Amino acid sequence: MVFLYSCGYNLFLLAPSVYLLQIYDRVLSSRSTDTLLMLTIIIAIAVVVGSVLDIVRRAALSRIGSWLDHRLRPMVLTASFEYAARADVGTATECYRDLATLRQFLDSPASALFFDVPWAPVFLLLLFLVHPLLGAIGLLSAVALLLFAFLTEQATQEPLTQANIALSRSYLRFASALKNIEVIRAMGMQYGAALLVYRDAEMARRAQDVAMHRTEIILGFSKSIRTLAQILMMGSATWLILASNSNPGIIFVASLLLGRGLAPIEGAIGAWRSFTFARSAFNRLNRMLIAVASDRDARTVPQPEPNGLILENVSYVQPFANRQILAGITLRLAPGDCIAIIGPSGSGKSTLGRIMAGVVQATGGCALLGGVDISALRLCGGGRHVGYLPQDIELFGGAIKDVIGRLDGGDPGKAIDAAKLVGLHEAIMRLPGGYETDIGEGGNLLLRAQRQQLGLARAAYGNPSLIVLDDPNSSQDYDGERMLYRAIERMKSRGMIVVIITHRMGILPVTNKIAIMRNGTVAAFGDSERIYETYLQPPSRTGT
Repeated sequence: MVFLYSCGYNLFLLAPSVYLLQIYDRVLSSRSTDTLLMLTIIIAIAVVVGSVLDIVRRAALSRIGSWLDHRLRPMVLTASFEYAARADVGTATECYRDLATLRQFLDSPASALFFDVPWAPVFLLLLFLVHPLLGAIGLLSAVALLLFAFLTEQATQEPLTQANIALSRSYLRFASALKNIEVIRAMGMQYGAALLVYRDAEMARRAQDVAMHRTEIILGFSKSIRTLAQILMMGSATWLILASNSNPGIIFVASLLLGRGLAPIEGAIGAWRSFTFARSAFNRLNRMLIAVASDRDARTVPQPEPNGLILENVSYVQPFANRQILAGITLRLAPGDCIAIIGPSGSGKSTLGRIMAGVVQATGGCALLGGVDISALRLCGGGRHVGYLPQDIELFGGAIKDVIGRLDGGDPGKAIDAAKLVGLHEAIMRLPGGYETDIGEGGNLLLRAQRQQLGLARAAYGNPSLIVLDDPNSSQDYDGERMLYRAIERMKSRGMIVVIITHRMGILPVTNKIAIMRNGTVAAFGDSERIYETYLQPPSRTGT
């Protein structure tokens, strides 16, 4: 539809040229005021209709931008989460901004210019119909402007790419600084952190300035070319009138047609920077959506059967760093099992927990929950079968019932049941707002231990088949640990598989299995009592 509106708009742009020719052909020769009046009314109507078509096509482009935003926003958000889970947070945040960049371009006048560019040859063809000489002048002028457009692309591509990279890095570092604001303030790192962000922003600004300066130089030359072309066009038209007694109106007609033919090209040169940003944004969005879509299984994923968790020869290579984190992990857990995964720092415990939770996908082997690949469950909306409590607790702001309920707007009764399961119900009911109490953005109104307890309730929401707890008692005091142990016993009684990643031996009595990890492999795995006596029990002290 936008193309059709552009066709109508550009056709009505011919109205002034037709008007001038008719004045010289009919009005001046007949000296008829009635003819002049009727021509003026017709042309005025044509101009108004053309303006309306221009308004309609701009509105249509804006609606297309709104429609794209509405349709793509959920997919872009989901894809951004996928990229963030792969430790590519920069790409995730950049692609989320790219959708806004694309929308802004479609809302801007620059987008309509590119629908006018295909009409430039039509106006040049009309110049050839007026006279071949005038057409040749118009064609040479258009070729010169196209050459300037090519030079603009070549001159600005590198600095604009550098500006994009530096600006993305600046946004990422600024977000990281805000996340660690307490550490920055406590140790007086404000200046250093601000300088780090400023350097990237300054690098982006300088690169943008270089691109803008080069564009302005080329745009200045292109305007000179257009002005010279107008002068040459009017001079040539005048010479044709003198040499062949042509219609005097061709001076103005040729000038108008040349202006209409060159205006879109010149406008595109001026808007090249915004077009380049929009094109880069579109290409990144397209690559990201294709990459994420390729990871999804188009088939319907079956519901997991209650037959436990199976890890078969699981390995994991860290993206980008190409470093082996896990190799040859094989574990089998039945419903109601509780396993403690222990080992030294850097042995791969947390990475194994993330694979079990479906946060990342194993690069080798398979991780099955109830006979279904865990990553497939996650990609197809089956995350309700898994609960996960990471080391670093991140909570969305809002009411407690919504935080526990995983923001799904479901039955509040399930949130209450999860709170009772972990022993938080009475504490929540003592709050002035109960389950409607707002915890603040990121849970900043809660203590760290309270955030960890609330994260545990969120993990247990909906009675998932598998719960992965990464260092769940790191922030708890004695009473908090006792409450955690009782919660784990309740989870086991409900048939949940509980995976505890820990380095604290005090939690081992609630487990029935232990896996010891060293250097990315399972060094020992079996019943808790046997593993504890064989590998973990301190040797008896003898002698005097």
